[in-house]
Amino acid sequence: MVSRLLQQCVGARPGEIFEDFFPDGIAAIAMTWEAGRIVVATGNGRLCLMDSRGQRLREAFEVRDVHQLALAHTAAIGLAVCGDRGLHCFDHDLQKLWDGRVTGKITAVAAAPHGSHFAFATDSSKIHIITSERREVSVIETRRPVTQLHFLAETTELIAAAEFGEFSRYDLQGKTVWAEPQVSNIGSMAVAESARRVLLAAFNHGVQVFDLQARHLGSFSVDGIPSKVACTATRHRLAVVTEEHRIFWLSFEGNVLWAADLSHDPLQQVAVSALGDQMLLASASGCLLNCGWF
Repeated sequence: MVSRLLQQCVGARPGEIFEDFFPDGIAAIAMTWEAGRIVVATGNGRLCLMDSRGQRLREAFEVRDVHQLALAHTAAIGLAVCGDRGLHCFDHDLQKLWDGRVTGKITAVAAAPHGSHFAFATDSSKIHIITSERREVSVIETRRPVTQLHFLAETTELIAAAEFGEFSRYDLQGKTVWAEPQVSNIGSMAVAESARRVLLAAFNHGVQVFDLQARHLGSFSVDGIPSKVACTATRHRLAVVTEEHRIFWLSFEGNVLWAADLSHDPLQQVAVSALGDQMLLASASGCLLNCGWF
């Protein structure tokens, strides 16, 4: 039986790898690019570790009010944002490593690919870079509160974007590599590092494309207002979610390969595997669907 999320679609329909349901809702998801692991945070304070086939491997309880997750590509370590100010660090088995609270509301979080560092931004226009053992490495002051963070793998540097503010790159010591003005409202950011591309879902401005030196390379346009974007590690595929509750699966040449209307169960989260063979969808009803093209 075809998942409800795939019933109203056009193009090359993906195959269903697994479908699962979380009746209390899905607050956040994270998919690793190396270890084939998925972490789901639910609305009732549960973390669930799954493999890419949908088998539930571990569960952790009493991790309340999670609304953001950052996971190392190796799945060795992760960080959850709990409420406005809380941080909960966990290992590959979801066992707690440490908890902490910060000053200010957390607006973005990221994990280094191999788990050596985390970064989090606050509404006081600061980015904090810490080690996985919670030692603070640097504090970066920004012009506006940062809403998007992403660690690069090759250089362990950090790319940050703020709404109507800076689009910047920093090293671990907090030194600015480059900083460019950003006049768009940003819904989400994705980085195809092997392709040296940064994608910004910029609502009425489409999906804006930059290289790793902040040079503008063009944009992707879809039927609607892009609010979320996810992409592969290489210059292969990207997924775009719009404010009209549609999702588009595109090639990096801009061709729409598949699209679906999800207005009956709007998407809350989307993630894409490194090679583009899997796309993970989390809907408002608590449906988690991993689908793929083979």
